[in-house]
Amino acid sequence: MAEIGAVGASGIVGCLARGQQRRSAASLDEWPPLSSSEELTYWSWQHYWRSQAEAFQFDAELEDIESETVSAAEQYARLTNGETPDVVTLPSRRFQRAVDEDLLEPLPGNTVPFWPPEEERYDHDESFYVRDGELYGVPQTPMTYALAFHRDTLDRPSSWDLLWDESLSGHISMPADPILAAQIAALYTGQDPNNPDDPDAIREALVAQEPLVTSYWTDWNDCWRAFRDASVQAAVLPNPRMCLCSQDGTPIVEVAPEAGVLYSQNTFAVPRGAKSPHTALEFIDWGLDFKTGTDAMWRPTEWTRHPHRTLDESARSAYLNAASAVGIEPLDL
Repeated sequence: MAEIGAVGASGIVGCLARGQQRRSAASLDEWPPLSSSEELTYWSWQHYWRSQAEAFQFDAELEDIESETVSAAEQYARLTNGETPDVVTLPSRRFQRAVDEDLLEPLPGNTVPFWPPEEERYDHDESFYVRDGELYGVPQTPMTYALAFHRDTLDRPSSWDLLWDESLSGHISMPADPILAAQIAALYTGQDPNNPDDPDAIREALVAQEPLVTSYWTDWNDCWRAFRDASVQAAVLPNPRMCLCSQDGTPIVEVAPEAGVLYSQNTFAVPRGAKSPHTALEFIDWGLDFKTGTDAMWRPTEWTRHPHRTLDESARSAYLNAASAVGIEPLDL
């Protein structure tokens, strides 16, 4: 593997609350870090992963830790508005956009023990996480956007048609993400979700579906909970390779239709300007060993998978236009 660059003294900016000069993440040249902070802020779109921070605070004996559940779209929006937590977890598409917009700090790939990661963690090759010789993210766990259905009220579906089934009117939920929602419509209409050839059909499909949809979710967990009383019976939901022991009672099964699913990678990253970048690196190292992965109910290797990455401008514009017809706002702009 090619060496990953490091930022030297020029990367040291700002001040910590205790008066110490802030060191950038990439300036780290020893492990474990000798200049860690006693504080950490962490955002995750996954409620279970957010609770990692509480365990880390105990293990690392930190004075203060702030953890928050923030949807992937909102994380990106808040980063662009200048908010700077110490660690974020972003799916592939949002991670790529954050790198493109210079919202993330380079990481010291030659110093930290978690790079390169174990091969099984990879969804993409190393070049996905490295830009111009600098490392910007570390794969935490793979995930898909699968078709979720209520196991007690519905038979196992084989296609995305379920989300357009008029008999389920008022019991269908879609993501409030214009790109993802439109890509699901592309799969429904038999198109390549990363290279659609009939945007009009996608727009028409979303318009036809809208009267059936009870909600466009921003927090996947709100949708998940709605399955408990069957107010939602079919939806698109993220399906990470993780333990769901605390949620086994919810009557949900997630499957891959024959047309396939969108496949992503949840990624740890450090936002540019983070106040505690070295503590963030310790948290990432600790978090990668936390119980996030399981083989139970995880079968994407048997599924047709379409990479969920950033799109070219033509496809992206077509999707935003299609989703605007049903009022899904472009939260990732």
